[in-house]
Amino acid sequence: MEYVGLVSAISSLAAVPALVLWGNLSDRIKRRKIFIIIGFMGSFLSLLLVLFVHDMPSYISMLIMFQILAMASVPVSTLLILENSEQSAWPKIMGKFNSYSAVGTVIGLGVGVLILTLFSGIGYMLIPYLYVIAAWFYLVAGIISIIVLKEPKMEIKREKIGYLFALHIIERVRYFPTHLIHIPGKENKIKIPYHLRLYLITTLILMMGFQLFFIPYPVFVIKRMNASENDIYIMYLLNSLFSAATFIPAGKYINYMGSNRMLSISTSIRVVLFLSMGIISFFVFDAVGYLLFFILMYGIFGGIWSFIGISEVTSISNMATQTIRGKVIGYYNSLNGVGQIIGAGLSGFIAYDIGYSFDFILSAVIVLAGLMIIIYSKPPDIQYSRKTIKAQS
Repeated sequence: MEYVGLVSAISSLAAVPALVLWGNLSDRIKRRKIFIIIGFMGSFLSLLLVLFVHDMPSYISMLIMFQILAMASVPVSTLLILENSEQSAWPKIMGKFNSYSAVGTVIGLGVGVLILTLFSGIGYMLIPYLYVIAAWFYLVAGIISIIVLKEPKMEIKREKIGYLFALHIIERVRYFPTHLIHIPGKENKIKIPYHLRLYLITTLILMMGFQLFFIPYPVFVIKRMNASENDIYIMYLLNSLFSAATFIPAGKYINYMGSNRMLSISTSIRVVLFLSMGIISFFVFDAVGYLLFFILMYGIFGGIWSFIGISEVTSISNMATQTIRGKVIGYYNSLNGVGQIIGAGLSGFIAYDIGYSFDFILSAVIVLAGLMIIIYSKPPDIQYSRKTIKAQS
């Protein structure tokens, strides 16, 4: 089990410097399209290496190579869309971008479920070939990029639009790097207010607690309830479906209730559920009822994440002035990544050496600590009334 968290942490660590490298290189040569192509083609070639993977070191090497090459497209993908559009259309375009990402995730997981269902007897032997199938999709995407994509009409500095990034809906460590556009540097020397710095640190604590729970969760389901590869795919599929279904409602409710209040409510629900799952895990055994329950709960957690993720981004955007908003969102992304790396790295060792139940309960305690900081620090909030929303529309 410790290898699961270790692999997640290592792959994320490889992605972060790669993001900085590719992003800075894109800014220097003032090109976007070529990096999209490098990302897709690099993903294609690196995933094909799964056919030569026979042990853990070679698997980790493959993932590191995949992360380094795949990250070439990440800092410029959103920029390429925005730079080919009028600024007034950005919110609508980013909404579509998030929706398409969600639909693509659901379809991909659905195909995986279908394949493993049709060949249920040899599911574990087919997993490497799912990597190969994914690789060919990357190749097709790369070819389409070469034919369809155009260099942007205008150039936008990444630090100027740090608040316009894609919010991926699956809460797993490998998705952290894919929404990072800009890592703050020396371009803005204005100090960040204390309450905002405290809020940013709190998001690190929350993400560390989340990853401490979610990284070992699938392994727990496999070991304690003999879940199959198909069951795990269904679990992730439900997570995506619940997230996609709650993405738009989350934005609407946050407008009415206020982002910090919604963050407190949704995080409180997670604390209760994490603690409950930790207690229940003491008594579970190999039974269909328990398996269905844990699969369903993973889907529900995906729905809750939509409220948490959007609340965090909205709160930070509201609390930051325009002059430091890009810088602050850059820190938010970076600290989220640090929290995910720490949580992923610790989760395997805690679950393996102490136990899954303790890991789940500890995650609830850590998330509760982050929640208490938010509640007692009382960061400023913005609550939109119907009249305010109508006036701004």
